[in-house]
Amino acid sequence: MPAESDGWTVAGLYTYPVKSCQGVALRSSTVTATGLQYDRLWMLVDARSGRFVTQRQHPRLALIQVTINEKRGMLELDAPGMSTLQVALNPTDLGAQVPVRVWYDTVMGRRCSAHADSWVTQFTGKPTWLLYKDPHHPRHVSRYVPAKCSPVPQAGFADVFPLHVTTDSSLSDVNLRVPHKLSHTHFRPNIVLTHPRAAPYEEERWTRVEIGRDCWSLFITSRTPRCSMPNVDLAVGAMREDKEPMTSMRTFRCIDPGKPSFVCFGMQAAPQRVGHTVCVGDPVVVREYGEHSLTEPL
Repeated sequence: MPAESDGWTVAGLYTYPVKSCQGVALRSSTVTATGLQYDRLWMLVDARSGRFVTQRQHPRLALIQVTINEKRGMLELDAPGMSTLQVALNPTDLGAQVPVRVWYDTVMGRRCSAHADSWVTQFTGKPTWLLYKDPHHPRHVSRYVPAKCSPVPQAGFADVFPLHVTTDSSLSDVNLRVPHKLSHTHFRPNIVLTHPRAAPYEEERWTRVEIGRDCWSLFITSRTPRCSMPNVDLAVGAMREDKEPMTSMRTFRCIDPGKPSFVCFGMQAAPQRVGHTVCVGDPVVVREYGEHSLTEPL
């Protein structure tokens, strides 16, 4: 147990095995080289353009339910009107290599199977592949990472960093200012923190926290610029016509000095080391503070 407590605790843990599909709530997770276990190790890719597919282009991806069936060693995907798709959680028979651009990085993926491709193609209505992150080609993340974070963090198919952090107090403040009530799910965090008396956006002053009984360090590296995905109505898998909450958030969340036109919510993060276990209820202690500014692309 840490020698003292700031009153912060881990309120929720989420992994998103398939990028832009539904997440899975966890009680605990190993912190791996690419984030929480299984996080964003699979991704849909447009078979014609080679570009990754998200809810920005296909908001119906929000309807794909993902189940981690560790007993059977399977990842299971379910969607309205579709049979269940099963792919191996830890595949050893890797398919063809496919390089794909994830924002500023070229990431190597492997096609899962012809059956998986057929399933996602049927769902999206256009030729689509389901890729698995190639474990033999690590994707290192170096931007905004402090030198003392060693080894250099990795990511799977996440936009940038291996972990994303939000807080209850900040979400509560957003919900006071937008027309539709939001959950953390709209912002897809991995770790949700709570505190009985915290002010909103306190996390934006942090640069390092310690979590759990073994006090493992998590570096808070930058704010998270938001795209249009929070505008997806998750219940029906469609963009809201009023373009909320992003229209409202643009009036009070364009606050990063380096990118003042970007709507920001949540913090990108990287673990100092991997192999720790994080659990709901773990204490969190803020150890270092500093300023954040998006002076270069994530």
